[in-house]
Order: sequence, then structure tokens, then C-alpha cells
Amino acid sequence: MAKRDDILATATRLFGEHGYHAVGVDRIRDEAEVSKMTLYHHFPGKEALVEAVLEQRHERFMTSLNAAVESERTVEARLRAVFDWHARWFSSEHFHGCMFIKATEEYARKPVSLLALSQRHKVEVKALVEEILAEQEGTAAPRLARLVQVTLDGLIANAYLFGPDAVDDAWAALAPLLELDARPLDREGEAHWAQS
Repeated sequence: MAKRDDILATATRLFGEHGYHAVGVDRIRDEAEVSKMTLYHHFPGKEALVEAVLEQRHERFMTSLNAAVESERTVEARLRAVFDWHARWFSSEHFHGCMFIKATEEYARKPVSLLALSQRHKVEVKALVEEILAEQEGTAAPRLARLVQVTLDGLIANAYLFGPDAVDDAWAALAPLLELDARPLDREGEAHWAQS
């Protein structure tokens, strides 16, 4: 399993930093220090490797985000934790934007399996936010959760394009709408989950 893990870690790092089409399997093979036969033994093609990277990325992302939320008690603190968690990621050296949106764009929504992985990721982020809001917002929770999920995607894009401070104005405007404390987002701490 160690070789498979090395391949996945290398592919995650390279795809995150350079995109999917810009990185060939030969580069992944060379940087992972495995043979072509070993790479293809674990991943029969590049699309299978991209799928495995996205599946692992999703699991790590959600495990870490859920842990941040579960450590808080109130609705406000749990929702705030979602945004602080993202702010720490944006400030991390391992932040290179959203790998799911990049995959969907680069592969032009095909194969369907990659699109489904990206959709699953966004649906689960929304579901987490909806679960937080349900206690307080009742039937409005699904709509508000969608707003938060769309806003998070916008924050990811802005932080990637302009740097982590680019989200501060949006946060200052959004926090009162969600009835949250508008103090600056907490960027202190590591985003270990994002390391490949």
C-alpha cells in the first residue's frame, strides 16, 4: 500500500498545484519514484488516478471540517467554525483552490464519474451546513445552506485569485446576515488535512 499512497500523495500535490491536464502520468511516476508498471497496477489510467485523488481529498476535507464543527456547542459557534476552518485553509501553503471545481472544468463535465464526485463533495458540504442551521432556521435551512455553500465556493475562488485576505470584506458583509459575530476570521492554525 505504501507505493499506492506515494502515488496518490504525489498526484494530489501536482494536480493541486498545476491542474490535471498539465500533469502527465510520467511526471507523477518520476516524482513518486515508482515504475510505470507499479503506477498502472494501482491505477489503470489517469482518470482512475484523478478519481482516487478526489475521493481521498473529499474524505480528508470532510473529516477535518466535521471535527472542527463538532468541537463547538452552539449553532453560531458551529457555523462560525465552518468559516474559520476555510480561512485557515486559505492561509495554508497547501491551498491551491478547489480541486473539485478544477476537475469539473478541466474535464468538461466528462467522464460523469468525475462530475459525480465533485457534486457529491458540494452536496455533503451543504448537508453539513444545513444540519447546523436546521435547529435554528427550520424550513429556511436548506435555502440558507445553499447560500452558504455557494458563498464558500466564491470565497475559495477569491482567496485563490487574490490571496487569503480577499475574503475579509465578503465575510464582514455575510456575518450579520447569518447573525454571526463579524470579528475577523480566525486564520491561526494549520490545515494539515490538505497536505498531500
